[in-house]
Amino acid sequence: MNTNEAFNKHYIAVIGGSISGSEAAYLLAEKGFEVVVFDMNKLPYGKIEDGLPNWHINLRNRQIKEIDAKLNHPNIRFVPKMKIGRDIDFLDLINDWGFSAIILANGAWKDRRFPISAIEKFRDKELIYQNSFINWFNHKHEHDYMGKNYFIKENTVIVGGGLASLDVVKIVMIELVKKQLYLKKGIDIDLFTLEKQGVKKFLAEHSVSFDELDIKKATLVYRRTAKDMPLKSPKDDSEESIKAAKLVSEKLLNKYTEKYLFNFIPLSVPIDFREKDDKLTSVIFQKVAIENGKIIPKENSFFELKTDILISSIGSIPEQLEGLEYEYSSLKMKRNTAYQVAGFENVFAVGNAVTGRGNIQESKRHGKQITTLIIDEHLTEDALEKWLTNINNEIKSKVDKDLNAIIREISKLHIQPNSVIEGILDKTNQIHKKIGYTNYGDWIQKNTPDRLEDMLKNKSNCKCI
Repeated sequence: MNTNEAFNKHYIAVIGGSISGSEAAYLLAEKGFEVVVFDMNKLPYGKIEDGLPNWHINLRNRQIKEIDAKLNHPNIRFVPKMKIGRDIDFLDLINDWGFSAIILANGAWKDRRFPISAIEKFRDKELIYQNSFINWFNHKHEHDYMGKNYFIKENTVIVGGGLASLDVVKIVMIELVKKQLYLKKGIDIDLFTLEKQGVKKFLAEHSVSFDELDIKKATLVYRRTAKDMPLKSPKDDSEESIKAAKLVSEKLLNKYTEKYLFNFIPLSVPIDFREKDDKLTSVIFQKVAIENGKIIPKENSFFELKTDILISSIGSIPEQLEGLEYEYSSLKMKRNTAYQVAGFENVFAVGNAVTGRGNIQESKRHGKQITTLIIDEHLTEDALEKWLTNINNEIKSKVDKDLNAIIREISKLHIQPNSVIEGILDKTNQIHKKIGYTNYGDWIQKNTPDRLEDMLKNKSNCKCI
């Protein structure tokens, strides 16, 4: 039996179909392995679809096209709407399905808990978490949207300090301004234009003052300073590089506040809240200082922010699967390997499943540096795409490297008997039949949601009276 024939007898399960998962599945399929990709969503795009604000049209479409090209491979079976740990028990997948190996490539979809546990009683009312918020923003225009609905209000407070928190505060200000422009001035503007031009420039071009809109600005609160925001990574560990990166991060934050007209409060952490009639009314913060890189609370230094909506944007982590060991938010890996999961000979992990990081812009290392172009152009589409492409290439390079080692490990395993293979095929066929899945291309075409940009284009082209 030659190598390809041997590989063809190994069925590998890949959990998660986005950047890391599609790369891993494709590399395995190209080597001759049979691969089953499980994804919890209808579409395999992960945060490209649900976590990247929908004004990044070209970036989203190009990333999606690349994932499609990889998953639409004859050696890959895509199984959507199957969440491991909910629809299929992880240990059952190991013990009952008969896969030679399982590769975890699931993204980080679980929001880090807000640091005041008692405030959870307001969740999805006055307290909103970042992941569900951006998912709502991206899909609320769809005719068949069945997810959570939120209403952006004035006095919104966002707690966070990374690029995702900047996306959140942009969404809040764009939505508020868009609504008030129509109500107060009869100006019907789409979010794409408002995002590209920025609130300040658009209002100036239409001779509208911000005060005329009668809006209270959103406020972003961060536990460190603008210089400490992880918006620009230093080139190396030298003091000069670290200082330069901090200055760039500060510059970017200042340009955002100027362009989208929101407030920024640094060096503050939430410690308590107030409520009235079972509704969250305000959050109490404590001022802090940074000493030797550590956050030190200041005694008797408190302030209160009234808020109708509190949005937590303090990061995401992968959901933990029962049966696996974890160290904090990261999978516990076997000593001296960056890819083999502790406690198992045939379970491996790549991407966010290993790192425990959730932002689409992150990889195990932060990736290529944010360029001067990005800073000067306020993370425009082209600049962001260059940056994100570099980072995704780094993710894929890391996956490629780990996959070579994983393939060597899988090759040592016993060849599966035909009865096991038939069992895997039968189980996947049953799932496909239940959900109406025929092939990858048809499924993607059928389940790709209405795109807001297309709806707006059709509306503007309509000549109906």
